[in-house]
Amino acid sequence: LEFRHVLFRSEQSNPGIDAAIGPGTMRANRTRTGAEEQPANSQRNTTSEPQVLHQPAPYNLLSLRDLYTQLPEQGGQLKRFGSDVFLRRDGFETNQLAPSGRETPLDVPAGPGYVVGPGDSLSIDLWGGISQSFVQLVDREGRIALPESGAVQVAGLTLERVRGVVAEALKPQYRDVQVAVTVAHLRSIRVYVVGDVQRPGAYDISSLSTSLNALYAAGGPTGVGSLRVLRHYRGKQLIGEIDLYDFLLHGVQIEDRLQAGDTVLAPPAGPQIAVYGAVKRPAIYELNGKATLGMVLEDAGGATVAAELGHIEIDRIDANRQRETVTLDIPPAGSPESAQAAIATFPVNDGDRVRVAPILPYSQRVIYMQGHVVRPGRVSYRDGMRLSDALRSYQDMLPEPADN
Repeated sequence: LEFRHVLFRSEQSNPGIDAAIGPGTMRANRTRTGAEEQPANSQRNTTSEPQVLHQPAPYNLLSLRDLYTQLPEQGGQLKRFGSDVFLRRDGFETNQLAPSGRETPLDVPAGPGYVVGPGDSLSIDLWGGISQSFVQLVDREGRIALPESGAVQVAGLTLERVRGVVAEALKPQYRDVQVAVTVAHLRSIRVYVVGDVQRPGAYDISSLSTSLNALYAAGGPTGVGSLRVLRHYRGKQLIGEIDLYDFLLHGVQIEDRLQAGDTVLAPPAGPQIAVYGAVKRPAIYELNGKATLGMVLEDAGGATVAAELGHIEIDRIDANRQRETVTLDIPPAGSPESAQAAIATFPVNDGDRVRVAPILPYSQRVIYMQGHVVRPGRVSYRDGMRLSDALRSYQDMLPEPADN
C-alpha cells in the first residue's frame, strides 16, 4: 500500500514515468489506488469488499465462442415408429384412437376377383334378347333367383365366374342375351382381433377387409404390441404373418383377405432399437430377426447430410450385467465408402440406443477479422494465405486506420 501511494505521487510529479509504464497500467493503478483510499492504519480482512481490476479481454471472443459451441441434445422423448398411424385425424380430436369397425363404411368397389358369399347384393343387367335390370340378394344357402330360370348357386365363385354362370342359365330363355354382374352392396363379416391391441374383441367389417383393416378397427397395437409380426389365423391354421413395416415404409398393400370367423393376433413386440441424432426419422424401431446398423439407419430414413459417420455411439445393455458404450471402428481419415461398409456389417442388439453425432457446428478453416475494419468477422482460410489476402487495401478498413 505504501509503494502504491508513492507511485501515485510519482505519476503526478514525474511525466517520464507515464511513458515508461504506459497509460493502461496507470489507469489500472489509479483505479486500485482510489479504491484503497482509507486510513493508513486500517487493515483489510476477509469481510472487506474484494478489489477488482478491470482490463480488456486479450482474447478473440468470437473464436472462443465458436470453439466452445456445442449442438444441444435432442429434446423430447422418442416415439415408437408407426404408432401415429392408428390415431384419429379428423381436425377436431387429437391423440384419439381410430374409429371402431362399426363406424367405418363397408361399401367399397369390388373387382372381378371378388368371391361372392351369402349376404352380398348383386346387381344384374341384361340386354340383347331382353333389356332388364334387377338386384338379387345371395341367401344363406349361397343362391340367387333368376327370372324364368330359377335359383343359381353363386356362393364361393368369383364375380367374373358368377357373370358366366348367370349368362349360361339365361341363354335357354333369352336369345343373344348379354349379362353384366356387379356388387350392389357388400356383406359384412365378423372377425376377431386379439392380443396386444387397444380394443380386443369381435368386429363386423367389410368382406374386402384385410388384417390391417381389422387392426385399424381395433385401435392398433398397444405400447407392447408388435408392428413387425401380425398373425392371421383361420381356425387353428396359420394363414400368414404380416410385416406392417412393408406398408409403413414402402407402401406395399396387404392383400390377405379375411373371411368370416378369422382371427387376427398381435403378439408382443420383438427387439427394439432407438435411433436419434443426425438421422431423418428419429424414433424407436422394432427388429424382425437379426439386423445390422445399416438396416436400422435405412428404416430411420438414413443419416442427414450433417451426420458424422465416424462418430456413432451405441449405448448397449450387456444382459443381466451392465451397460456399456460401443463405438464403430472407423478410421478418422477413412473414406465415406469405408464408413458405409462398416455400418452395413455392424450387428445391433435389443435395447441399443444409437446416436449419430453431427459434424462440428462451425468451420475450422477460418480466420477472424476484428478491430478497425469495415467487415469484421470470419474470413475463409486457405493454405499459403498472407495478411494481404485478408486486407487487400485500405478500402477494407475504416477511415484513419492506425499505421501500426
